[in-house]
Amino acid sequence: MDLPSQARFEPLLRRAVAVVLLAWAVGLVLAEVVLQVAASAAVFLALVMVALRRLRLASDVRAYVLASMALCAWQVVSPALALFTGAASAWPRSSRYGQVLDSVAGAAVASIGSVGVPWLALAGTVVAGWLFVAALGMFQNRVRWPWEPPAFLKLNPGRLHENFGTEASPRYAAGGIFFHRLRFAHGAIAALGPALAVLGGSEVLRRRLLAGAVVLGMLVSIYNAFARAALGAALLVSVVALLLLVSGRARKVGLALIAVAVVLVMASPAWRARLEKAAGNIYGGERELAMKVGWNLVREHPWVGVGFGNHKAAVLARQSGSGITDLLATDSHNLWLTVWAETGLVGLLLMVTVHVLLGWALIRRYRAGSLAATGALLSFVGFHILALVHYLPFHSSVHLSFALVWGLGLCEGSDVLRGRARS
Repeated sequence: MDLPSQARFEPLLRRAVAVVLLAWAVGLVLAEVVLQVAASAAVFLALVMVALRRLRLASDVRAYVLASMALCAWQVVSPALALFTGAASAWPRSSRYGQVLDSVAGAAVASIGSVGVPWLALAGTVVAGWLFVAALGMFQNRVRWPWEPPAFLKLNPGRLHENFGTEASPRYAAGGIFFHRLRFAHGAIAALGPALAVLGGSEVLRRRLLAGAVVLGMLVSIYNAFARAALGAALLVSVVALLLLVSGRARKVGLALIAVAVVLVMASPAWRARLEKAAGNIYGGERELAMKVGWNLVREHPWVGVGFGNHKAAVLARQSGSGITDLLATDSHNLWLTVWAETGLVGLLLMVTVHVLLGWALIRRYRAGSLAATGALLSFVGFHILALVHYLPFHSSVHLSFALVWGLGLCEGSDVLRGRARS
C-alpha cells in the first residue's frame, strides 16, 4: 500500500482499535463472550496491521509478542503430540482448546495500541462499570438473589445463594454480572492495578478521587465475594503500590488503612471461618490433592504433557487411584504446575519466557514514568500471587481482563491519565 493510501486508512484503523478496546473494557464487568469477541477482533486487527506493514513495536515489546505467539503455537499442536505419544486418548473439549487465543491477547492489545489508545474513554468506561458492579455486589452480599436470569444468558443464580454467614445473619457471595464469585474477585485484581496507579500517580484531584472510589469498590467487592486468595492479593498489591508510588505521610496513612482493613476482616465471623479453613485446604485438603495429581501427570509425561486443555480428562482417567472429584480435576490449582502437566516442559519454559519478557518490559516503562505500565505491573504482581493457588487461564474472563491491562501497559501515551500529555 502506498503512503497516500496508508494515510487514508489510518483514521479508520484508529477508530477500529478504539471500538475494540472500549468493547474489551465493557466486557471486564459485563460478560465473557464480550471479552472473547473483543480479543478475537484485536488479534485480527493486529494481523491486518502486519499485512499492511503498519506494525511498529519497540524491541522489548516485539520480543514479548513473539514469545506469546510461540506459546500459542505450542499449545495448538500439543494435543496432537499428546495423542501421538499416547499421553492422551482424545482431543480436548472445544471450550478449553479455544482458549489458545487467550495466550496472544495481551500481545494483540500491545500491537493494535501502537496506533493510539483512547485512554480517557477507557478509564471512564472502567470507572463506570466497576462502580456499578461494586454496588451490585453489595446487594448480592446482603440479599439472597431473588430473580431468575433468562436461560439464554447461562447464568447460575445458585452461586449467589451460597451463604458464608449464619442463618440468623446470612452473607452471600457476591458475583457481579458474572454471577460467579471467583471470576468477579479475580477480575477485580486485574483492574485494581491501574486504579491504584491513577490514585497514586495522577496530578488531577478529580481523577484521584474517582480512582480512590474505584479502589474502594474493588476491595469491598473482593471482600463480599469471600475469595481468600483474591483478598490477600489485593492487600499485598496495595502495599506494593504504596511503596512504589507514594512516600512520607501518605505512605504511612495508606499502610494504616490497610492495617484497619485486616482488622475488619478478622472481626468478621464469616471471614474468620474462611481463613481458618485455608490452611487445611492447602495442607491435606482439596488443593493438596489437586497439586499431587498434577505432579503425577508431570512425572508420567514431563516433556510434552497430556495436551493443552486435557488436564481434566487425563486426571479422570486415573480417578480410581486418586479419588479426585470431577470438579477438582479441572486443573492443578497452580498456574505453573497445570501448564507443565498440560504442555510439558517446553510449554512451561515458553510460559516462563512470556512472563519474564512481559515483566521486564513493564518495569522499564514504569521506570520511565508510564502510568499504564505502573498499573499493569501492579496487576502482574496480583496475577502471580493468585497463580500460586489458582490456574487463572481456566476462566477466560479473568485471563482476558489481565491481558487487556498488560497490553495497555506496553502502549505509549498514558501520561494523559496523569494530567499532562507529552508534547
